[in-house]
Amino acid sequence: MMRRLAPVVVAVVLAVVAVVLWIQSRTTTTVTEQFPTTSSFEGFSVTYDSTRVAGPWAALSVVAAAVAVYLVMRVVRRR
Repeated sequence: MMRRLAPVVVAVVLAVVAVVLWIQSRTTTTVTEQFPTTSSFEGFSVTYDSTRVAGPWAALSVVAAAVAVYLVMRVVRRR
């Protein structure tokens, strides 16, 4: 019983680690863009948050998620 349950527990832990690493890899930057106009007005600006996912945290997140899926599929295939 414990032998059958161990991969599931490891898969759940790896899934949680994958989510935490994915959140860690996100970088948010506030960007303000200026758009001049041709009339006598000064123009307008748009401010937004730019979010990107990059770095080693994202790669580790994908690896952890892949191993978790592999372990779950292995358990399901045995039944």
